[in-house]
Amino acid sequence: MMNSRKISLLFKQIFIINLMLISLVVNGQQQISNSTFTVSVREEIGDLNGDGLADKVAIKMDTADITKPLQLEIFFQQKDSKYKLVASSTKLLAPQYNKDGKYAGNVLPDVVIDNGILNILTELNANHSQHQFKFQNENFELIHYFNVIWDGKNTTTETKFDLLTGNYSVESQQLGSDKLTVLEKKKIVVKPLPKLQNFVPFANQLY
Repeated sequence: MMNSRKISLLFKQIFIINLMLISLVVNGQQQISNSTFTVSVREEIGDLNGDGLADKVAIKMDTADITKPLQLEIFFQQKDSKYKLVASSTKLLAPQYNKDGKYAGNVLPDVVIDNGILNILTELNANHSQHQFKFQNENFELIHYFNVIWDGKNTTTETKFDLLTGNYSVESQQLGSDKLTVLEKKKIVVKPLPKLQNFVPFANQLY
């Protein structure tokens, strides 16, 4: 017969094995979930972390889902030329279709790397937006937001928000005119800065 000490050790071993099995199942489910984004939509190459290596940003679509959701992934190139996934989000880009299968009006988004800044360009009907992210503090943080809306007639409204300085402004302009009308101008401090992997555009009225 086993003494109490051996029984205790046996239970500990069984507990550890169960934890390992649970971890494998969870990881397997996550891999299956991520693998549904299989159709490449956009890809951009450029240095994002200032190491002189060509990093990569990819947008992929899940065509099996009725809403056609999009996933953005950011890869840093390593010294051995291999790519390492450093950030990913399925919240940043809106699906192409509504849950009823009707087209949502979203133009396929674009990505541009300019001077180390990641620019996310989106368009919904006459609403054009640009979110700029910079790799700092070991994260991709939102630093600027731009938005231009056309009312379908004679007026465009432009919103600018520099999250680094806190300067926020809204201006309107009539088509054919150089005159800008300031609708709103104020200072807004956002701390901490929104991080790309958790960021949901237009979750508030600011960005």
